[in-house]
Amino acid sequence: MIFSDKKNLPSWRVEFQVPAIKNRFLHIDLKGPKIPYRVFSHLLEQIARWGINGVIVEYEHRLPCLPLPHQFPEYERYTEKEIRTLIEKAKALGIEWIPLVQTFGHVEYLSRLKGTEILFENPQYPSQLCPSKKEVRKYIENLIDIICMLHPESKYIHVGQDETRQLGLCRQCSNKMKKLGGKIELYLEHVNFVWNEVFKHNKIPMAWADMFTGSGRLDLVRDIDKRVILVPWDYQSTGNTSKFVFYKGFRPAKKQFYHQYQEPGTILQFPENGKFFEDLDEKEITQIGMDENTGYPLSFSQLRLMATTGRKFYGACGLYMSADRAFHPDYIRGLLNPAGMCRAIIDYNGEGIIGTMWARGHSFAPINAPWTLALYNIVQFARVSWTGKTRPEDFRKATKEIASELDMPEIFDGQWTLDDILWMVSAKNSLNENVFETIEKEKISGCFGEGLKRCLSAELLQHQLRYIIEEARWWYSTRDQMPVEMKKNMKKRMQLIMVKIEKLKKSLKKYYLKWVGDEKSFLLWWENLFTPDVTFVQCILKKFK
Repeated sequence: MIFSDKKNLPSWRVEFQVPAIKNRFLHIDLKGPKIPYRVFSHLLEQIARWGINGVIVEYEHRLPCLPLPHQFPEYERYTEKEIRTLIEKAKALGIEWIPLVQTFGHVEYLSRLKGTEILFENPQYPSQLCPSKKEVRKYIENLIDIICMLHPESKYIHVGQDETRQLGLCRQCSNKMKKLGGKIELYLEHVNFVWNEVFKHNKIPMAWADMFTGSGRLDLVRDIDKRVILVPWDYQSTGNTSKFVFYKGFRPAKKQFYHQYQEPGTILQFPENGKFFEDLDEKEITQIGMDENTGYPLSFSQLRLMATTGRKFYGACGLYMSADRAFHPDYIRGLLNPAGMCRAIIDYNGEGIIGTMWARGHSFAPINAPWTLALYNIVQFARVSWTGKTRPEDFRKATKEIASELDMPEIFDGQWTLDDILWMVSAKNSLNENVFETIEKEKISGCFGEGLKRCLSAELLQHQLRYIIEEARWWYSTRDQMPVEMKKNMKKRMQLIMVKIEKLKKSLKKYYLKWVGDEKSFLLWWENLFTPDVTFVQCILKKFK
């Protein structure tokens, strides 16, 4: 088991007989670590206990086979028996298993196999399939056949289709795009082909909706086969308003650029004239909504726009995203963003919600921190999507039970809750040795607690390493005048940090292989944490003679 066995169901499963949201799905991204089969099985048990009734499994290169002459190494793939056993277990637990395979963009991983160059729109940066090549259509036909054969009882097949930013690059696509009328028309032709392949197997396609909402083509959305489930997503919104909308491009609100004589927080990139939120048509602004007090658009604009089309829809929030911390999720954003989307789904009568857990931004990106550290986000998402209770007092009331579900202490140092602790480690520039020592005092072990402690130890080491970098920058141009004792101290601290890094690497690797994934994924994650900084420090300290 991931956590200790508990006799009774969580209180929210007992007190609320009917869930606030019908479909409560967890997205599991396998393009990062290959979750150990044993742990994957226990994860299904755990989320079923919490009230999750569906998983969307993004396979990437973890499928038993692909319709290609060459295959990924066996150790990187699940066997057909393993997948079928997991699917059977999910069914027994009341969890719907939905496979996700990319059929347009986010296919960088295929470039690792020989002979795949023909499939890409741009082989120099192989992130997207070319919709004009017959080889691509054949590949997708065979891929859908394999997926449906492997998932005979799955009602839905998620086909991805988000962030296809290379539309019309090759000569064939450029010519076709001109005939069809534009980029989004080229996009629609391909995705319709994919959806029809899914329909041939009497299954329902799901797809991300950002290409339609981002281009502002709700007119096309209204004409799409009503069976297709389009999923708008928003991983950033954490309150009632947002500083931008994603509609007809990325459109920040003007209000944030005026001097308000207060701390501005994050100011988004300034766009060219005419590309602001306020430059949309009055009708479109009304559909999205604008807060009268702040002048900012209301949050979850993609979802609000999708609700105007009359289609059944799901929404996708971010439990864990690649823009979070390198050592752990952003627990603040990962708590408030799903809560806000739950409110929006309920308000607009959506069919369901998907909590996404991204293992990496794309197949060439750094591996994110261990997914096990997002279990806090998962259980909070499960509670909120089941109850619909999203007020601060609702979270406050549940803090003791959430900690218990994760085998964590109810109170730290006699005064801090788990929510307090995770809020502190996620707040900007908040993590220091005192916060860590507060956690260290408690007897914490197990999947979540042990991972949290070890990863925070690594984060502290990175802070110390980067402090040396800043110190070296400060003194670099006048290093000949730097006191000798300060130079010696800086180099001594660097040596001590290196010893601690190597020691921590061994214990974290042991934890990672037990709970998180494979050794290759661990090394990719670990290398990105320290190697660039260590290389820089070692190089620059040679100048401090």
